[in-house]
Parts: sequence; structure tokens; C-alpha cells
Amino acid sequence: MPHRIDLHTHSYASGDSTTTVEEFVAAAGGVSMVAVTDHNEIEAALEIRQALPIPVIVGEEVSTADGDLIGLLLHQRIPPGWSAIRTASAIREQGGLVYAPHPFDRRRRSLNHATLNALFAATLLDIVEVANSKELAFNSEAASAAQRFSVVAAAGSDAHVPAAVGSSFTEVESLPDEEMDPRSLMAALAVGRVQWSSCDPARPYVSRIVPGSLRN
Repeated sequence: MPHRIDLHTHSYASGDSTTTVEEFVAAAGGVSMVAVTDHNEIEAALEIRQALPIPVIVGEEVSTADGDLIGLLLHQRIPPGWSAIRTASAIREQGGLVYAPHPFDRRRRSLNHATLNALFAATLLDIVEVANSKELAFNSEAASAAQRFSVVAAAGSDAHVPAAVGSSFTEVESLPDEEMDPRSLMAALAVGRVQWSSCDPARPYVSRIVPGSLRN
């Protein structure tokens, strides 16, 4: 039976999401593995990992000086504001994977061609997001880049509300091993099938939203 992996989601800790830990747990029933990638934070990802019965990848969408960059399989938070190269190096130092979310999207703080080329040249690029549920215009451009670089292509819902979790995903035949080894995750994704669905519902901001930390 195929398994669904959503590599890009957010919780209340991102500051622009309404999703509590309890809501996230309730919404994740449609996926077999999920990465929680809050903006500049990993604390809620650690909470959700303890609460969910499925494997949870602790990640962080880091606001680099060159645009957003996600680290997967992290153990420690990475500060915002560094260059993309320095951030990617810090991700790798933790044994994590470097994931480029919604590249080329001019409406958001996304990596451009020059930065993506630099990461690839420095062998610091593992995965390019080619399907993002909040995106349409630049998904195909991202897919072309992943093919050009011969790196793994993957999908993420970029969910900021519970209803969006799992709306885009990578379908794999077998899940990575329980130890969540980066090589095992990459091997599973490399032969996976990217599935995209548009899902960007309105976000009813409420008082429980807290800003992500911007500690240096």
C-alpha cells in the first residue's frame, strides 16, 4: 500500500498559522509521515513528534538572507539571517537534509536561480519542492530545476491551517527506516510520485497565534 509523505507544514509556532498541536494531530490522518517546518522554530515540531503516532520529521523553514530554506531531520534550531550557503552548511552539520521550498516564487521570500545554482555547486542541495499547495505558477519551473540538477523532487502542502495538511505529498511504496536515516528518506523519495493539489484556504487569525522566535 502506498504511503504519503508531506514534507512542508506549519503549526502555531510559525506565527502565521492557526494550527495547534491538537489540531495538527487530528488533521494528519491522511499521511503516513510528515515534516513540521515552522518558520525559524523547531519547538512545536518536537511537541508534535511526541503526540503523533506516525513518524514526524523535525524541520525548520529558515529565513535566510537569500530566501527561505528548509532543514529536515534537525536536532537544533538554526538562527535566521545567515546566507543560504551558511544555513545549508549548518543543516548538513546536524546530519540533516537541505530542502528548497517554493523556489522562484516572486511573491514570497524564495530562493532564486542564482542561489539555487550556488547551493548545487557547493553540493549543498538535496531536495527541491516541485509541488506546493499554495503555488501554481512556479511549480513547473521548480520541477525543471530539480531535473537539471538531478536532485530529488518532492511535494509539500505548505499547510498553515489543519485542512491543508497532506493536500500535496510524495507517494512512496515504502517508508524510510524507523531511525529516520537521511539516506533512507532520500532513497524513498527518489522513487516516489509527486502528487499536487491546490489548497490555500483563508486563515482566520485568532488570539492563540504566537510569533516565531527571531533569536540570533
